[in-house]
Amino acid sequence: MSTVRHQVLHIEDNELNRVLMRHLFKRAPHLELVEVDSAEAGFDHMVTEIPALILMDIQLPGMDGYAALQLLRSKPETRHIPVIAISSFALARDIEKGLKAGFDEYITKPIRVGALLDIVQSCLESKQR
Repeated sequence: MSTVRHQVLHIEDNELNRVLMRHLFKRAPHLELVEVDSAEAGFDHMVTEIPALILMDIQLPGMDGYAALQLLRSKPETRHIPVIAISSFALARDIEKGLKAGFDEYITKPIRVGALLDIVQSCLESKQR
């Protein structure tokens, strides 16, 4: 019996945050974590492989998370991908801004481990419906 693995693209410029995410995803063997350190590198990756879900930092060098989301939503091949914002901007107005911009979910730092994996799973299940 083979298990379907879903690729999750993590766009994050901070190495410590990428290390944390690697550690968290060890708890989810059905998810394949791919890491890049900029939105531009994420788009380069998507030339060859489209992920099932994207975890995106808002504050990125070069193109920020909002600009990257807008570009993702403008392309037919990527507009369907669930995108979860991950940000240290944690005020209610920041979360509202992120959701209005079109992020499927908005997770604040510090990340709550169980909540993150539950949200990722929920987004993947919603995509399959």
